[in-house]
Amino acid sequence: MSASQSGVAARLYAALRAIHSSPPRRIASPPPLPGAGPQKRASVAINTTASSEDAIGADPAAVSTSSASLQPSVLEQLDDFFAQPWVNNPSTTIEILYIKRATRTTDAWSGHVAFPGGRTEPDDESAEFTALRETWEEVGLDLAEKDWISIGQLDDREITTSLGKRLLMILSPFVFLHTSPYAPIPELQETEVASAHWIPLELLHAPAAKYGHVPIDIATRLAPRNRFARTALRLLVGKMDFKCILLPNDPVASSYGAKPLTGGNAPELKLWGLTLGMTLDLLSHMTLASSLEDLSTYPYAVAALDTPLGGRTGASKVAKLAPFAPSEASIFPRFSYPDINFLIWVFAFRYRRLLRHPSNAATRPRPPDTPAPARAKVNWAGMSLNAYYAAVRRALVVAVFLRSCAALGGIVAAGLWIRGKLLDRRRTLA
Repeated sequence: MSASQSGVAARLYAALRAIHSSPPRRIASPPPLPGAGPQKRASVAINTTASSEDAIGADPAAVSTSSASLQPSVLEQLDDFFAQPWVNNPSTTIEILYIKRATRTTDAWSGHVAFPGGRTEPDDESAEFTALRETWEEVGLDLAEKDWISIGQLDDREITTSLGKRLLMILSPFVFLHTSPYAPIPELQETEVASAHWIPLELLHAPAAKYGHVPIDIATRLAPRNRFARTALRLLVGKMDFKCILLPNDPVASSYGAKPLTGGNAPELKLWGLTLGMTLDLLSHMTLASSLEDLSTYPYAVAALDTPLGGRTGASKVAKLAPFAPSEASIFPRFSYPDINFLIWVFAFRYRRLLRHPSNAATRPRPPDTPAPARAKVNWAGMSLNAYYAAVRRALVVAVFLRSCAALGGIVAAGLWIRGKLLDRRRTLA
């Protein structure tokens, strides 16, 4: 593929090369807590495809991986695939597979938009094997077949609760590319998946992306068992809002018994939280260098700062990153009370310092064909998220304290005022 090409296919090509060439930052499982069993891990599969209805000259065999003795490298397979004319045709649509999980009372992610995946089983050979197995079980896609290319892994992620204070599990996202011009139709495991959606990549970034908010009742998370505490917290801290991307609810497969709505009546899907974060991590690798003056200080996802796309950074100056998608920082939660957001900003000095931290990997020029250097084993994205939630916890403590003091002061003032009125009345009567 020519370096002058600037379409979505060119961005995906550069991103997949960068992901394959850059070792991911892996997070080791912490020691299990006493009586809590082994530390949980999970894997998901981010499946991409180039879909074309008139793929004249398509040659899936050109990127076949069926022969073990003559198996080309992943980079060679990518070069062959993206060199095909139908892939670069303007009518070709780059898509990502999402699922909407089935509604279950026992599932913390019930009804959420997600990638196929799940928990690691004791018999799983590796984290990637978990992604392969779960994808086969949930949507019936065999990612080990010859028309799929296993690209590589994005950085591990920590799944936490209680505002980032307690670790639940570690998640490993893996990226795959489908090389046929016809997107496969998933076969759903109905107890796990309600519907599957091939979403065009252009709907995930500006200018076509539509944004919304997902309100979260933070009081229920902080005090799930105490009704009085929940009511008090709702009054003291309000609600927490997460930014989301609104996606069309036009499934390519639905579970049995589901009643698809037509005529524009289907509610839009909300891509938010962990799945949106992984999506933005993938999109951050699609940021192309647009000038050679300086490095943008705007906090795009940290992976974009660390990984020169396609390995092409032979210039003597640092490339400025051209905006392609929102930063992961932009989807961190905000609160309905402005003063709490201000307190978060006050306490988030470490978080802002982490966002501005430039990795040395982005400033070292290297020849175009040399492999990407090993990145420092520091999970900047995870550190920035942990620092942000630490600021949120401090802000909530201060906000609750100040509001409690204000409420107590108001009660005392009201009591003193009533007492003064009663004393004045007694003096008048006397």
